[in-house]
Amino acid sequence: MKVEILPALTDNYMYLLIDQDTREAAIVDPVQPQKVTGGIRKDHLELTTALPMTIKWDHAGGNEKLVKMEPGLRVYGGDGRVGALTQKVSHLTALKVGSLNVKCLSTPCHTSGHICYYVTKPNSSEPPAVPRP
Repeated sequence: MKVEILPALTDNYMYLLIDQDTREAAIVDPVQPQKVTGGIRKDHLELTTALPMTIKWDHAGGNEKLVKMEPGLRVYGGDGRVGALTQKVSHLTALKVGSLNVKCLSTPCHTSGHICYYVTKPNSSEPPAVPRP
């Protein structure tokens, strides 16, 4: 598992989660789709999933454009108002990105429907993904 930190806007970040075994990737908070797709193509990855943490524009503001750029993209979120949402998630919803396990954790103190994502690789001694800017 690899986590790439992508600077966004003037004071924000997006996080590219990569399953190095399958070359499948997910983007957390895809506010600037052009930066996301540039990295995906450069590294020959398959972007399958968007994981916005909240409905706020600086987290989910690029969802609609990214879906147009990457047909078939799955967009998860904890609030039905998340743009381009394909599946609403709630506390402890589990999903996969390649062989990576993603557990959704409801953290509604920031905004209603705010979700954090806990990512692990099965049968691995790697620690969970914890991106740091």
